[in-house]
Amino acid sequence: MGSSRASISIIIPAYNVEKYLEAALTSIKEQDELPDEVILIDDGSTDRTKEIAEAYYFPIPYQVVSIKNGGQGNARNVGVNLASSEYVYFFDSDDILTINFIKSIKEQICVNQHQDIILFSGESFNDNGYQGNRWMDYSRGFSGVFNNRTEFLDAGFRSKGLFCSPCLYVTKKSFWGPKGLAFGPNFLEDEALFYSLLFACRTFVVVDEVFFLRRNREGSTMTMTPNAKHVNGALSCMQTTLQLYEMNGLTSKERWHISKRLENHCIAYLLMTRAADSKCSYSHILNAIKITCSLSLLFKACIYASRLDSFQAVRKVGRRIKKLKECCAGR
Repeated sequence: MGSSRASISIIIPAYNVEKYLEAALTSIKEQDELPDEVILIDDGSTDRTKEIAEAYYFPIPYQVVSIKNGGQGNARNVGVNLASSEYVYFFDSDDILTINFIKSIKEQICVNQHQDIILFSGESFNDNGYQGNRWMDYSRGFSGVFNNRTEFLDAGFRSKGLFCSPCLYVTKKSFWGPKGLAFGPNFLEDEALFYSLLFACRTFVVVDEVFFLRRNREGSTMTMTPNAKHVNGALSCMQTTLQLYEMNGLTSKERWHISKRLENHCIAYLLMTRAADSKCSYSHILNAIKITCSLSLLFKACIYASRLDSFQAVRKVGRRIKKLKECCAGR
């Protein structure tokens, strides 16, 4: 049996998106059921973003706040502190929402007794003129209501559906703010925060339905050539996940899930330093290996640090080992 109605604030960080902003806002305005408020944070744009935002009309509470450029994470933090709804949703200013997003999420919230977080699926689409090859499948691959974090993590791990983008989940506002969670200043701030959010939550709803459409375009953080900011962001992901791993009160299975995420972060950091032609701080990798006592991380770190992953023979062996593990798991 469901409970009382839900309220949702949409928070939009915006920086130099004059070409895309109106389409993003219109995808909110044309919802089957409108959100309870929209808060747009202009992050020091130098184009017409602020002008377009201020001229746009919503038949619901809507505010545009301009701040000094401080990055997407900081803009989200400013927005969430202004939100007045029970739930918050972080929406990127160059993307699109399906028309049934708000109505469907509110139904899920009410039917499932106001769970802490609702995660859903998304799809990529290419902007006109985009020549890159980035294409991500944001399908969660599983659905359900989970009142046990380990069961949720198990299902997400099996489906490889634990995508970190804030555009792919709605959470209670109570988790955020000065005394709660906040996005960091680095690139990849969403990944650095994601597992901390999941371990703050106790109840989870997963809907394997597409509500979010991500635009692949030139010049976005997702498609630009890796640089020092990406490297620092990858390092931040390692550090925050390692801090979570060392937290007291975790079960052995929860710690295992954190170690697997940490393993991915360490490899991503090695690859990011390579792509950005940046110096790698191996001491952080060694520290993670020491604390987790992970032979898997040790092996993979040696492979990637030595760049053996680029050899076809090693990659072929890796694929065979992965396939063997999948076969064993299916028995």
